[in-house]
Amino acid sequence: MNNFKLDGKTIAIGLLILVAAVIFLPRLFNTGATNVEEPTSQPQNQAEDSNILLGNPVSAAAVDRDGCPVDTTDTFRPSEDIYVVAPSSDIPAGTAVFVRLYHENTPIEDAPEIQADQDYQNTCINFVFEPDDGPFDTGSYEAEFYVNGNAAESVQFEIR
Repeated sequence: MNNFKLDGKTIAIGLLILVAAVIFLPRLFNTGATNVEEPTSQPQNQAEDSNILLGNPVSAAAVDRDGCPVDTTDTFRPSEDIYVVAPSSDIPAGTAVFVRLYHENTPIEDAPEIQADQDYQNTCINFVFEPDDGPFDTGSYEAEFYVNGNAAESVQFEIR
């Protein structure tokens, strides 16, 4: 027969192991992480929700007062602001959108995520990347939209 005695010390050690497992196992297996991970799927025109329609993105030197592109271009100078716009988009309330900027296929910056406060029909969704920390490096760039965490459409441009 086993003479195992359940005392306060044994219970405390058991609780400590349980708490440690709850805290550290998700980190060990990278679940619940807040860092943005590289996309594993190909871009798509629509995100998961069938009511979401992201327009074909463009890059532009400016946007108008409605946030729609003005002076679309695929070439920028290193000191210019770069607007990335998805015109003619349908976005239901609660949809989260951000854009990730890549330079030579390496992610370099995520624009702040925005969340639709209402349903939007035929609207322009725009983000701006500014050379705040000095001019952009020259080369090939891509700006990829993420809708509710899923990779969507992208636009490519050059900085010369």
